[in-house]
Order: sequence, then structure tokens, then C-alpha cells
Amino acid sequence: MTGQLLDADEQGPDEQGPDAIVPSAGPDAADGVERAPGSSRRSTDAILAVDIGATQFRAALVDARGALIDRTSTLVPIGDGPESLYTSLAGVVDEMLGAAARRQGIRVRGVGVACAGPVERDLEAVSPLGMSWQRFPIRSRLRDLTGLPVFGDLDARGLALAEGWLGAAQGRANFCSITISTTIGGGVVLDNELLDGESGAGGQIGHIIVEPGGRRCICGAQGCLEAEASGLAVEAITGRPHSEPTYEIMQRTGRLVGRAAAAACNVLDLSLVVVGGTVAVDFAATFFHAAQLSLDEHARLPYSRGARITPSRLSESGPLLAAGALGWRGVRRSTRVIPVFNPDTDPPLPPDIDPPLQPDPDPPLPPDPDPDPALPPVDRVRSSRESQPPMAR
Repeated sequence: MTGQLLDADEQGPDEQGPDAIVPSAGPDAADGVERAPGSSRRSTDAILAVDIGATQFRAALVDARGALIDRTSTLVPIGDGPESLYTSLAGVVDEMLGAAARRQGIRVRGVGVACAGPVERDLEAVSPLGMSWQRFPIRSRLRDLTGLPVFGDLDARGLALAEGWLGAAQGRANFCSITISTTIGGGVVLDNELLDGESGAGGQIGHIIVEPGGRRCICGAQGCLEAEASGLAVEAITGRPHSEPTYEIMQRTGRLVGRAAAAACNVLDLSLVVVGGTVAVDFAATFFHAAQLSLDEHARLPYSRGARITPSRLSESGPLLAAGALGWRGVRRSTRVIPVFNPDTDPPLPPDIDPPLQPDPDPPLPPDPDPDPALPPVDRVRSSRESQPPMAR
């Protein structure tokens, strides 16, 4: 059950999620211990999940099935300095470490962190809007605090992983997730892998232009989805909280989200968009109906026609499950064994997959003797094998 709070002794058989999103095996397989027949107690692996939100710091122990073994939270101190904020966060983290120590058979494998943005790749530094943290080194601080490996990302990207693991996109290899709250974030999963992009921030659906020449966005552009449909935008447009919307604003917000969803489906060949967040929840059926009509209107390509928008199924546990998904993905990746291909003994690979390249003993090719000065220099392709991108998995 998604987000169920239960005792470790009550846990049943482990369930598996998509290979790219959660570990490919449950806790017993993860620790590699062969237990004696008839043993009544087993070790339960867990991630210490940490959600750094705008109003709350939350932490939980999340097992490999997505069950919340224990959890706690505290309000984010308003107006406090960086170290005071960190002290509050450390308090909930320490509380969960203590809970794990008190429960027999709980082994914490790592820390997963879902953080409000902006964040830097691998959560090396974070600068959440509305907080005093500016490039705060949260990953190293939590690693020093817990003595555990720390894996994290932007909260909206973590939610995309959680939707594929336990939510509305469970079992789907390709989908987009949009979170509409105070701001708008998103994540894209392609072929069971979270799309990172050049800087690790892939999937920012909130910065698709949906109203050319519209409201000025925080990014500097005009007409971004975030500037037109986020909670802050709705309040600026209507002069009232987004929890008290008019029928017209619910319809308008839905139309704009459907327009952005259609752009993502057309570009990325998607058939499912999962939408969550407080604004989507508050606007309910009126919003989702308008969004689907807009998606139908703008997604007209053969592969995107019929794409659908569906509400998130993660409920209020979503941010903690997002952190748990990020943690489990990090643990899986850090323990993955990459086999070495031996062409003399191993069977041949499919023609579209090359083995890892070994260092090339040949000297580099000389430059072109007479390059065209009107064109930029282009590296010579040495072989078709070397020109292919490295394998992602």
C-alpha cells in the first residue's frame, strides 16, 4: 500500500518497481545474506527519506516496497539563518536515525533527499526559494551527520520517480509528471530513466511558453506556464488564495496546463502526463477536464493523439516517497556491478550495442591539412563505434 505506516515485523513479501526507478530486488536480495531455513526475523533495508519543503522539513524510513515504517516532521522556522535552518532539519533526521536504531532488524542503506529548488546537480548545493540557504552544501552536511551516502534531486523530479514506482504511472516506461503548487516543476521518464539533461535539471515543464507575450516569469521570459498557472500566478491574477478559485480561473489554469502537456507529448512521444500539487488538488475535476480538452486539441500527431492527463495517486505522502525513490535509485546505482565484455569468451552483443571502449593505442589523427576557414573546425570521426554515445545504463 502506498504510503502505509506500518511496523517492520508486519511487512510482507517485497514488491519490485521499474528497474530504473527502484531497486531491482527487495531487502533480502540487497544485503546478500543467506538466512537459515525457518528463521522468523529478517533484516529490513530502508532509506532515510528527507523532504525539504517550503513550509515543512519531513523525514521517514521508507522500505523497498514504498512502505513508510516511521516518519516525523517539523515546521520550517521563518526568518532563521542558514545554520538555524539546518539545525531544525538535523533534528528530524536524528529522530529517524534513532527510530531505526530502536526497531529491531532495520538497516538504513542511505539518505534520499527531495528538495525545493533551485538545486545543483546531485544536490551538492541548494538555494530553496523563501529560505536563507544560498548554495547551502546540504549533501555534504547530511553525509557528515549520518555517515551514510546521500542521494537527492529536485523535489518535482523525485515525484516523477515516485509516480513510476508507486503512483499513477506505475509500470509505464515513458511519461511526464507535472507538479502545480506555489511554483511549477516536473520530471520526464523516458525508457524507464529519469531525463537529466546537460545540467541535471531536465523536465522543467513550468518553463514551456503557453501564453506568448504573457506575464513575466521569474526566469525572465514571458508567458511561461509557471508565470500563468502556478499558485503564485493565480493569486497575482485573481487577488485571492488559490484555495478560493473562481470557475473561470480553474478552467484557464487547466487549459494552460493541457497546452504544456501537449507540447511535452508531441516532442517526447508520450501518452501519459501525471499532474499533482496543491493547485491541481484544489481545482479538482474542473481543472482536469479543461486540461484534457486542451491536450486533445493540441496533441494531434499520430503518436501523441489520445494522450491523457491523470491525477497523481501519491497523496500527501508523495514528497517522502519521492525522497525514498531517489534514495533507492542511488543505492541501486552505487551497488551496480558493471560487467567487463570479453570478446574472446562472451557471446556477441546485438549489433546496435558496443562494449565499453578500451583506451585506444593508436596515435591521434593529424588535423586536416587545409581546413575551410569559413567553417568551424570539426573533429574527424575515427570509427563508427567511437562516435556512438556511451551506454546510459
